Amino acid sequence: MGTFPKENLTGQYSNLPMDIVHFGSGCSDKIVEELDKSGIKNAVIITGNTLATKTDLVEKLEKTLGNRCAGVFSDTIQHVHRDSVINASAFAREKNADCIISFGGGTPNDTAKSVLICLAENITEKTQLDKYRIKFEYPDKVEIPSLTSDPLPMFAIPTTLSAGEFTFFVGMTDEERKVKDLYLDPRITAKAVFLDPDLTLATPERLWLGTGIRAVDHCVEALCSKTHQPFTDALSFRALNMLATYLRETKENPDDLSARGQCMVAAWMSVCGLANVTLGLSHGIGHQLGARCDVAHGETSAVMLPRVLEFNSSVNAEQQAIVADALGLDTRNKTTEESAILARDEIQKLIRDDLGLPWRLRDVGVNEEDFAGIAKDAMEDLIVASNPRTVNSEQEVIELLRKAW
Repeated sequence: MGTFPKENLTGQYSNLPMDIVHFGSGCSDKIVEELDKSGIKNAVIITGNTLATKTDLVEKLEKTLGNRCAGVFSDTIQHVHRDSVINASAFAREKNADCIISFGGGTPNDTAKSVLICLAENITEKTQLDKYRIKFEYPDKVEIPSLTSDPLPMFAIPTTLSAGEFTFFVGMTDEERKVKDLYLDPRITAKAVFLDPDLTLATPERLWLGTGIRAVDHCVEALCSKTHQPFTDALSFRALNMLATYLRETKENPDDLSARGQCMVAAWMSVCGLANVTLGLSHGIGHQLGARCDVAHGETSAVMLPRVLEFNSSVNAEQQAIVADALGLDTRNKTTEESAILARDEIQKLIRDDLGLPWRLRDVGVNEEDFAGIAKDAMEDLIVASNPRTVNSEQEVIELLRKAW
């Protein structure tokens, strides 16, 4: 059994300004109660085109909200292009929105948080966003601008497992530079979240399972972080065990609402303490795979996480052995290094064999000629700089991408 090394604990833990999380079948109906608590009169829903046009879920939400719903914006774009954010912001202004409701997966959620930034700072042109993005110069020069005004409240109803609704940062893609920039302010955290498994039955299987692996990635990179701490260790350990169990169950029986609900709570647990630990290459490279190559958010983790664990094993095998325990593997009579290999192999098996997700870069449309651009952009991502094993050059990133190809 793996154990964390004894350390002199020092640090801090910050709670984000989220009021409440509702979970369980039918809990999304409580959104009316939460809106009324905040005196909301003109809520704008931001959702995806598929959810709005291929299901009746958005229409049902509108009926639930009644005259509190001022309008629905559904022209969101995967990886949250700036143009779509400016358009959504203009729509919210036109409707005189006094809150934003994100409904759907990571794209509507990040679009909603981006709209909060634009409305708070009166941004009407996409070039104005440059003032608020995080600027990072490898290895440690960073500038994190704050909003000058309080944003509108946001309420989130997720239908996938990437769990971005529980964070205070947002990724937005600059279409010209083909780079996903990060923006951060605690005040863009959702005020309330509703984890309703009933609403996920229409979520495409590949999207559901892929974002589930994104939640697995949250757990693993938190457990293996250079700045891990007991509170986030406990959340990540339990969440990882739940995800490994219940993602498989939802694959076998997609109508199992109990298993879906377990996955949603586990995704919440995987990310709710993430503001307090640094992450690594799987997340950092994933940002740029999405922006440059349009790889789905969850599938970047499916492709990169096992390779990143192998890359980092020389510096955090003890923590990877904890991952093996969280996955329910028998590590008795195994060395630390053997337990770490067990963990990597089990994650690969979960991704490739049990869930049937793509597991190589070539399977998600990435070409070898993309590697240089991805590596350059990754080295400008502050999450790459916090990877447990120091990344010394773009060439190291390229070599890692070759292994994942």
